[in-house]
Amino acid sequence: MLKTTVLGRSGLKVSRLCFGTLTMSPLQRDLPPEEGARLLVHAYEKGVRFLDTADLYGTYPHIKLALKDAPDYVISTKAYCYDRETAQAALERAFRGTGRDYIDLFMLHEQESLYTLRGHEEALVYLDEQRRAGHIGAVGVSTHFVACVKAAPRFPMIDVIHPLINAAGIGIQDGTREDMEAAIAAARERGIGIFAMKPLGGGHLISGNAGALDYAVNSPLLDSVAVGMQTFEEIDANVAAFEGAEDAAQRLDALRNRERRIMVHDWCEGCGRCRDRCRQHAIEIVDGRATIDPAKCVFCGYCARVCPQFCIKVV
Repeated sequence: MLKTTVLGRSGLKVSRLCFGTLTMSPLQRDLPPEEGARLLVHAYEKGVRFLDTADLYGTYPHIKLALKDAPDYVISTKAYCYDRETAQAALERAFRGTGRDYIDLFMLHEQESLYTLRGHEEALVYLDEQRRAGHIGAVGVSTHFVACVKAAPRFPMIDVIHPLINAAGIGIQDGTREDMEAAIAAARERGIGIFAMKPLGGGHLISGNAGALDYAVNSPLLDSVAVGMQTFEEIDANVAAFEGAEDAAQRLDALRNRERRIMVHDWCEGCGRCRDRCRQHAIEIVDGRATIDPAKCVFCGYCARVCPQFCIKVV
């Protein structure tokens, strides 16, 4: 059976495997809500009780449908909130989108440093007020930056950190895997819950997915790990890995040939919005067209959201 754990001082009881919904979103595979809901329900039946989404992802419809048959999912969502007004609007969208009047974990999306957190402190204060009022279970931040993990414990309202961490350190913006591990360990000592993102490095570690997941499953630093899943086979394989099943490596090996890539269509006008949006610095404009460095890209698809011509897609 899938193990459960508590996300630090938040008190939220979650499965160690978290269903990351980015890969089913319009930013990536663009599954219809009905199909995405079937995947979420299948994972729920396998013991998954924790899912991660975001205001940006467009997967609230998938989740709302799934909750009819999987009502006990712990929901984590996140949004780009800068002040009370933007935080209130994002929280209301989450309520409407999921059909719930309570969100288990609400996080500020893509925070970078002490300065970013200070600049968004009004939003954190508002979310903390909503937590005290019983509308949110816990407040957190998501980040690709070691500096943010180090700074987060200075803010008493932050209960959970959602950091990028994987065996190779792919995607960490300001340090190594060891740097991130040290920052996470210090945050855990302060009672902060940790659930990781990008255990497969955005797809770069799929060829060695069993080893990459083994690192995440067995890390004493991680309460839970969000894994993006697009098929029933992926769900079954990841559940097996987190259960420590004897056939887990075999199941994961069958998924190794699925290569992810990012496609730029011919009608790209080279406006540069994708380049400016990319936190991985993986995009340049060359000869009037977006060109992507696959060694830097983590296949998040966030660039696609800002493309006015809809010419970028993760496939």
